[in-house]
Amino acid sequence: MFTYVNAKGKMTDKSVKSAVRTLRILEYFESATAPISLGELCLTLSMPKSSAHNLVYTLIEEGYLDKTSYNSFVLNSNLKRSVGWVGGLDGAIRRAAAKEMDRLLILFEESVVLGVPNEKYDIKIADFRQSSQLMSYSVLTSPTIPGWCTSLGHAILSCLPEDESFKYIDKVSKVSLTSKTLTKTSSIMARLQMCRHSGYSLSIDERFDGASGVAVPIIDETGVPRAALNMVMLTPRFLKRKKIIIQEVKRSVKSIENILFKKQENNNIRQFSVR
Repeated sequence: MFTYVNAKGKMTDKSVKSAVRTLRILEYFESATAPISLGELCLTLSMPKSSAHNLVYTLIEEGYLDKTSYNSFVLNSNLKRSVGWVGGLDGAIRRAAAKEMDRLLILFEESVVLGVPNEKYDIKIADFRQSSQLMSYSVLTSPTIPGWCTSLGHAILSCLPEDESFKYIDKVSKVSLTSKTLTKTSSIMARLQMCRHSGYSLSIDERFDGASGVAVPIIDETGVPRAALNMVMLTPRFLKRKKIIIQEVKRSVKSIENILFKKQENNNIRQFSVR
């Protein structure tokens, strides 16, 4: 590792690009459902073959990747989605969503939340943009919120097979948080059907009195909900601009999906850019 002074007089670490490429390789393998060839990796990550070859074989030697055939590789099974696993798809989603979250914050000056489902279908807050307004929604550090009574949760659950979402909703303990909270399984399932049809979920005073918002699911190329993007604010402010807020959140999600899951014309390789 060494540094040099660039044209602007700033010290730059020459090893940073290799570190970024290594992380992108690990993230791509983490989200893959089948072995990946070196050629596929180079094409997807826009990476020189020599660099990809050296990094992949280093990761094999270090136990992060396994070689399944002459030119096919997979993530080591002991690392696949293990607790504490580096970045993974969640990390890629956070990076893809960052620009759009900033855009929404500037556009509406209201809080923006990115949530990803955990194995129990509750929602982990992956990223957050805090409104600067005097009265606004805020979150704790790295919290997990319930899926059954939140717009983020409903957005995710509405994209699951109906029997899967029913199993979660019917089993989870449900209590009234406000007078608007839905607690009957049948009522929540009916809400999920509406969300599935509209492509977004609404929460009007259901978790907190006076707080409302909209969430739109981020869906991969196979139809699986990987995350959801949410804007939340005081109810009067939301209702006043409800239509345009929904429109812009959906627009942001479409942009995020295009970055993460765009298909090339001749194959189904997901696009993750390395800069």
